[in-house]
Amino acid sequence: VNSKDVALAQTQEKIDSDAWAKAFIWSESESVVARFGEVTVVTLQTLTEGRLLLTTHGLYFHPTGDDINVMTKERFVREEKDQRWRLSRLTEVHGRRYMLRAQALEMFFSDTHELFVSFSGGTRERDRFYAKLRNSCKVPLLSSPKSLNPRTVFKKSKLKDLWKKRKISNFQYLMHLNFMAGRSFNDITQYPVFPWVLADYTSETIDLNDSRVYRDLTKPVGALNPDRLAQLIARYNDLESFGFSEQEKFLYGSHYSSPGVVLHFLIRQEPFTTMAIELQSGRFDCPDRLFFDVAGCWKSCMTSTSDVKELVPEFFTCPEVFLNNNRYPLGQTQDKRSVDNVILPPWAKGSVYEFVRIHRLALESEYVSQNMNHWIDLIFGYKQRGPEAEAAHNVFHYLSYEGAVDLDKITDEIDRVATESHIQNFGQTPCQLLVNEPHLRRYSGEECWRSLIYNMTAAKSLRCHTSGKQFGGKRSTYARGSVLSLHAMTDTIVAVYADLSIGTYKWSIGRNGGSLKMDRHRKLASRYLSTSRAAIKRGSAAPQSMESSGSSLAVGNWSFAFTLGGRAKENLKRTSNMSRLNPSKDTLAGAEVSSLFVSSGYWDNTVKVHSIEGMKNRSGEVKLRSSENGGHRGPILCLDIGRDGALMVTGGQDATCRVWVVDHPDMSIALSDGYVKTALGGTADSNKDHLLSCCHILWGHETAVTCLSLSSDLDITVSGSIDGTICVHTVRRGKFVRSIRLSRLSASRQKPAVRKIVLDDHGTFVAHTEDGGLHAYTINGAFLCLADAGEKLHDLAICTNGEILVTGGDSGHVVIRSVRDLAVTATLDLSRHGPIRCISMTPEELNPIPQYMFIGSDDGMVSVVDRDPSAVTIAKTESVTFS
Repeated sequence: VNSKDVALAQTQEKIDSDAWAKAFIWSESESVVARFGEVTVVTLQTLTEGRLLLTTHGLYFHPTGDDINVMTKERFVREEKDQRWRLSRLTEVHGRRYMLRAQALEMFFSDTHELFVSFSGGTRERDRFYAKLRNSCKVPLLSSPKSLNPRTVFKKSKLKDLWKKRKISNFQYLMHLNFMAGRSFNDITQYPVFPWVLADYTSETIDLNDSRVYRDLTKPVGALNPDRLAQLIARYNDLESFGFSEQEKFLYGSHYSSPGVVLHFLIRQEPFTTMAIELQSGRFDCPDRLFFDVAGCWKSCMTSTSDVKELVPEFFTCPEVFLNNNRYPLGQTQDKRSVDNVILPPWAKGSVYEFVRIHRLALESEYVSQNMNHWIDLIFGYKQRGPEAEAAHNVFHYLSYEGAVDLDKITDEIDRVATESHIQNFGQTPCQLLVNEPHLRRYSGEECWRSLIYNMTAAKSLRCHTSGKQFGGKRSTYARGSVLSLHAMTDTIVAVYADLSIGTYKWSIGRNGGSLKMDRHRKLASRYLSTSRAAIKRGSAAPQSMESSGSSLAVGNWSFAFTLGGRAKENLKRTSNMSRLNPSKDTLAGAEVSSLFVSSGYWDNTVKVHSIEGMKNRSGEVKLRSSENGGHRGPILCLDIGRDGALMVTGGQDATCRVWVVDHPDMSIALSDGYVKTALGGTADSNKDHLLSCCHILWGHETAVTCLSLSSDLDITVSGSIDGTICVHTVRRGKFVRSIRLSRLSASRQKPAVRKIVLDDHGTFVAHTEDGGLHAYTINGAFLCLADAGEKLHDLAICTNGEILVTGGDSGHVVIRSVRDLAVTATLDLSRHGPIRCISMTPEELNPIPQYMFIGSDDGMVSVVDRDPSAVTIAKTESVTFS
């Protein structure tokens, strides 16, 4: 037989075997890179065996059998067959274990999709896939390191140093550690693990400055009770006489994290409810064993020899896991107590939202910050295994550790199945990130950067001052009108005035605080197209209604935003080697030179982008870079840009919102469907050279959209409209989530319009309505509180980890409120400058640069707010008590 004929036949056979993938529309230049047989796609509820086809542009999966239920191991027919993931959307790849073997990886995509794949060929096959992916495929957004080894990735990252310097929170650091150590929301056997941080669940009040309310983080849960520990040690010493080898001996037969633990805590939320029922053969577990009382659960973890569980992240983020909103029949305990909503500690005052808020504050407290390194040593560090683990009483069943057993060498089928079952159901210890040295300790709060209003006492020590020499003001010959928008940079403050001119101030910080010095003043090239009355040429017929904030012609802080641009932010992210972490001051200052000024409120109904670099041009005007309408039919009334610098959302009089990508062609292609024509008549590829690219249309409103706020970290935008409706959408996929009808402040039948809205990164938003109401909600639609602002507000800002709300409006006062109840904490009087038009704060990402607040007023003046040094010492003795 001719060898060429054989090779041709084999090639044709491979082509025929890929026919299923050809059912998808391929890119013109797309070609096959590699084929991988016998892989398993792992999700929270299912396992699907099949094969992968890797091409230059995509990843294709073809199932070769039915889905397998993770809990019951039963097979069922899947509805969806072949799948494809676009590699243009791939952002991160992390090495993972499956069944304690390093043979899997998890991929994350820019549209929030995730994929967990286990390779039956083992570590070598997985590494071959990753090498092909990096070297032969088009993955423009991929920012992961070359290594898939968790220990190597952690060592090369800057996470430890950033946490030590308090540039990331305790919660963020624990999430990063979990992901690096192989924990995943897609694998119920390796769900992320968080610590119990409090030990007091019975008091009426709780003081987070009192170390006695906290759990001892130097010990594992099983060692917290000395009497129980003595029993466990005695049993441990007796195991050898029962035939256990030294390797097989254990202190704790159960684990701190297992599928049973996860389902125990999350049983009230799907899909965990269904999984818990499947685990119990089609019914709920005995009511006495369900999670129904926080204090009772903690007591069990302190006394039972078989209960040493830690917590899940939802204890710090998701109040809904404590509510039986679906009215599941969970039964009655033996003492006739109905199991419904989880019974909370008395200090939570019956509110799950207050419980989670205080619990999160406890996690970020000074005590936990100074001791969390010890818990990290136990779970992820050098006390996880070996002599140090024995000395710390941190020894679990040997089958929970990686490398303890080689499943491929177990020849007896019964032994193999039993071993696999133990690994799947009784807990797996995370990958060990630190082997020989203890984890470093975090700097104290007094040694590090603090936000301007880091607690309620600090709010009362604020002061304000206004420099006399500015571009604005009643006697100024530079700018006309009020300050509409402010933006703080590393050493520059940018002010936008009502006549659509921009003034930059040099910002310097000395011993006595910060100082503003006039730098440059330029006008926008497009200012005569603005609907701002002050920007229109003198003598033009300008409607008086333009001054009304309820008018579609109104221009305010909601019309402007500054960004480095998505591409510049991406470059900063890659130089810092970790997503959403802080680059150096010099690097930021260099990038800020090319900042983009994005604005709306023009007669041609467009969004325009001007380059701040134009401030240095001799023409005297800021250069126009781009002008787009994104398909809006009518005026664009508001806009907001996320912290990632790439995502922008606009709201229009046509009752729609549009999702845009700013100066990031690769992201634009990733979020758009590259093979389907958009409503604008082009493909995503055709927009790759555009500074602005519209990717999604968000539906849900019936009247004009008046305000919106965007969190790129949550991938959520909230928008308000004239009829008082608030809509919640995802940003990267452009999906409608829910609508919320705000409650009335007065007895009026008509729903007041939403004037202003602000969303924080913890999922709480505050909306201000035309009747003066302030409404606090969660993005899940839960009402928190309502207050009367007593005035019409023009700007809102949430700071201090979602705890503080700052407002400014017609009264000319800066009002500082607590988000939890919207109660006023402090006020600053700037009424001599007229109504407050905008509020801006030094971004937290500029840490360690001290944070200041900048206020723009109606008379065109910029005021600076800082802390009074003489009052700062008071804050050191503040008692954070909740009652």
